[in-house]
Amino acid sequence: MTSDRRKQALPGLGILGGTFDPVHNGHLIAAQALLDKLHLSRILFLISAHPPHKDSGELSSWDDRRQMVTLAIQDNERFEVSELERTRSGPSYTFETMETLRLQYGRQYRLLFIVGADSILEIFTWRQPERLLDSGMLVVIPRPGFDLGNLDPKVKEKVTLVPTPLVDISSSDIRRRVRQQRSIRYLVPPAVENYIRRNKLYQQPDGTE
Repeated sequence: MTSDRRKQALPGLGILGGTFDPVHNGHLIAAQALLDKLHLSRILFLISAHPPHKDSGELSSWDDRRQMVTLAIQDNERFEVSELERTRSGPSYTFETMETLRLQYGRQYRLLFIVGADSILEIFTWRQPERLLDSGMLVVIPRPGFDLGNLDPKVKEKVTLVPTPLVDISSSDIRRRVRQQRSIRYLVPPAVENYIRRNKLYQQPDGTE
């Protein structure tokens, strides 16, 4: 069996990266849709430690974000949290993360790195974008307000576009609602809402509005 055929025969592992500050129902709905549409074995939730496009000082602690993701996915045995970025120092560049995951999981799984439409439209602002595109690992899902019709044709031919339910929920809106003492019911799983309330997260302005 050739290496390409062997790769296609491996079970699929989807890697869904993000700050997850907080994780919300839109993340979970998209992840479940990808499991079904791409026939994946499981989804790995990769919690960014120091995303280069965000001020890490404005993020909740990695441990708080990990705990919220753990609570959100606890009833789905095909969802898993990655510890990869917990101790990483310096910016979390995607191409480095993908290479680490390939070395860690590449013999057992066919890896697919999931990015939103907002991210793929800015792919050429990332570190080593051509390396990412040539990997064949990028799966793009829609995001409200971002038109993939504007996607560069050269990018489109190198990624896999997968339609998933378009759920207009954002972490920044959830943080804003908490600060304004408004309901976040049905936007996040109940266990995540309880964790946010109990630990008094998002009580101060985060500078992202």
